[in-house]
Amino acid sequence: MRQKQELPLPVTDCEQYLHDRLQLLAQQLATVNRLAQANELPDAVITTTGLKITPLTNSVPDEANALIERAYSLVPHIKITELLVEVAGWTDFTRHFTHFKRGDTAKNQKLLLTAVLADAINIGLTKMAEACPDTTHAKLSWLQAWYVRDETYSAALAELVNAQLRQPFAQYWGDLIL
Repeated sequence: MRQKQELPLPVTDCEQYLHDRLQLLAQQLATVNRLAQANELPDAVITTTGLKITPLTNSVPDEANALIERAYSLVPHIKITELLVEVAGWTDFTRHFTHFKRGDTAKNQKLLLTAVLADAINIGLTKMAEACPDTTHAKLSWLQAWYVRDETYSAALAELVNAQLRQPFAQYWGDLIL
């Protein structure tokens, strides 16, 4: 098929493909630069402080918003760290976050979950410490350095997934694989 140029692939010559893509990229960047210099970028403005993009308009119908608000009124309002502590009580997933050298678990589970949450929502430890009056950046940083690693995340996530798969409702998403 290759010799007859009949491969069912859009790319048959990698060098040519890369050359064409780089050329297209250069053209598109030139267009963006031209529009930016003329202050004609659609829904965006470049200022001395950086790029400002116009927020998207809400495309949710008013009827749906009313239903959303009604549904939210039925759900209890709790802090996300409190919810994480409750989930940890059901699943014991935090037992996988062990000290790098000693192997023991963190004594302050709420602080551990605060560090995990900072990663999860991608705000960093500094901003998380500022948002949580009962902690400091130093405490979160120390805990993250000693207890939070790729392998501890993987083990904790596997624990959560397995706990979810054991729930009867999970059968509606396909076969249970343990």
